[in-house]
Formats: sequence, structure tokens, C-alpha cells
Amino acid sequence: MPLYSKQIQDYTWANKPSVAPLGQIICITDVGENGSLWRGNGTKWVRLNPIKVFSLSAPVVLTGTTSATTLATITIPAGLIGANGKLKIYPLWATTNNANAKTLRLNIGGALCSTITSQSVPNNSGLLIIRNINSESVQKCSSGLVAGIGASFGSIASTTVDTTAATTITLTGQLAVGTDTMTLEDLFVEVV
Repeated sequence: MPLYSKQIQDYTWANKPSVAPLGQIICITDVGENGSLWRGNGTKWVRLNPIKVFSLSAPVVLTGTTSATTLATITIPAGLIGANGKLKIYPLWATTNNANAKTLRLNIGGALCSTITSQSVPNNSGLLIIRNINSESVQKCSSGLVAGIGASFGSIASTTVDTTAATTITLTGQLAVGTDTMTLEDLFVEVV
């Protein structure tokens, strides 16, 4: 006799059952790299593991302008984050190694959430976390910290974006001098 005899049903995020029976497990086929498993808690569906929802397919190069330029746009499905969920954004970017400022900004639903300025370094690897705080429409994130963890001179940014609706995450780059270069080498986003 198999250890697990219940059948796991496949659904898309849009057509998952509205009722989440306690203990029932379903697979959401269009969220995550190979789908994702969700368990009913009697009230709602709860993800069983972190879910990678975006991975950059090719590097994006910014040069020749001093205007803020979109490097990546990610749509997070409605309600996916949850009231206490988090988005972890992991950018890796290379820059011209000189004293000129290169700025990476993270926006959620059009609201600025984080700003990272770097100079005199050839590359950066960051961790940016957007946290829903006991609500699907109240977020907090750290501003101004490349590592994403530790002390920062930036303030805690607060936004009020309704994540029960599909939400857009935008990463932009801006150069102080147009002849410099910023290359978004890699980027992935997880929901935890």
C-alpha cells in the first residue's frame, strides 16, 4: 500500500478551488518553475515551499542614457504573496568601476521600495525583501542596502499596494554619466 494514497489534483492559479479543505494538497501548475504544492488549512491555500516566480533569461545592458530605465518587470499573480508573505529579489549586476553613481531601484505596484547606489565597484549581488505586514496591502522593505541584510543608513520604506490584485515589480537602473554601463547579469524572485 502506498504511503500517500490521496490523489493530488492539478489546477491553475486562476481556477484553484475557492474552498481549501484542511489537509488537502493541490498542485498549481502555472506558479513556480515546475508548478507548486499548496495545502488547505480549512480557510485558505498555503504554499508548502518557497516558489521561484521569475528568472532572468538573458543579461540586460544599460548605457548611453542618464534616465531611469526599466531593466526588468515581473508580474506577481493576485493573492500569491499572502498577508504575511515575502518577496525575495536577488539581483546580480555589473557596473563600470569608477566613482560615478549607478543606481538600482525596486518598485512594487509603482511605489518606490528600495534604492541602491553603488560606485567604485565592478559588481554587486543583492537581496531585496518586500514584506507584507499582517495585510495584503501593507508592505515594508529596507532601502539603501546592497546585501539586503544588516545595518543600513536608509530608512524602512512603507508602501500600500494591494497584492490581492496582480502586482508588478519593476527594477530600474540609472547612470549618473551616460558613458558608464550597468548590466543586470541575473535576477530571480521567490515568494516565501
